[in-house]
Amino acid sequence: MRMGADRERPAWGSLPTVLRERILAEVGGSYVADEPAHGGFSAGYAGRVRTTAGDVFVKAVASDGHADSALFLRQEIAVLEALAPGIAPTLQAGIDDETGTACVLPVVEGRHPGSPWTVEHLHAVAEGMSVLSVTPAPATLPSAAQSMIPGCVRWPEIATSSESLAGLPIRIRDRMPQLVALSDAIGEAIDGDVIIHGDLRADNILISGERAQFLDWPHARRGAAWVDLPWFLPSVEAAGGPPCAAAWTIFEERGAPSQESMLPVIAGIASFFWFEQARPEIPQLPGLRAFQRAQAAPALRWLEELV
Repeated sequence: MRMGADRERPAWGSLPTVLRERILAEVGGSYVADEPAHGGFSAGYAGRVRTTAGDVFVKAVASDGHADSALFLRQEIAVLEALAPGIAPTLQAGIDDETGTACVLPVVEGRHPGSPWTVEHLHAVAEGMSVLSVTPAPATLPSAAQSMIPGCVRWPEIATSSESLAGLPIRIRDRMPQLVALSDAIGEAIDGDVIIHGDLRADNILISGERAQFLDWPHARRGAAWVDLPWFLPSVEAAGGPPCAAAWTIFEERGAPSQESMLPVIAGIASFFWFEQARPEIPQLPGLRAFQRAQAAPALRWLEELV
């Protein structure tokens, strides 16, 4: 499964000179070299920048660049400023002015999991999720019960669309009244006060030794424990890892609740992927719909097993 829109990421040298100078002023030293990152779904620059003062990881969007990518950087800056040390990479500098928007972070060593996924990778991620599951979220983070709706409440809309229904598995179509009813329960199911990362997948995780470090925090929320898990597992299965239901048992060893107790969330996420994959392509983010489509398939198979 292809993890992002690599060809759309601008090179360091394509960023406006004034923005590069602004970033280097925060980093210190003179520019030596840079190494662009790959994967992910952002139209902004992301990569390792080396100066005479050392290495940093930079994410940046010019003031006239992709608006959503700039918005996500602003959100990430706010999240990283609010999180306690050790949960996420430490924000070294945040820039948001007339030159553009940029996030300067320490370089996190490690490798992305999932090539292929292993039991050891999943245990490392499970341990990281277990920490989030008991870590109170800053009050400034948006509430999951508000920010994840209506994105995860798509079954009522899908149920009225003959085109959307036509492509669904027969068992899912037959259970549509139940799925529509489950949509009413998702608000309560995701409401809570712990940290939710909001976008966990292989390219947002680095593993070093037995530890998983979670990266890219613009979608962090305040909500119920383990809400990240139903979002995460379809990406694992789509990338050749174990089926969602089988992988869940690894996370139960770290305190995750039963799949049945999170059925409203699992159903809501399946509705999200199925709805989003059919939407028009975003020119700046080629591959996004195909990526969502690849996750919709395991999410629907998983839901079929549970309803």
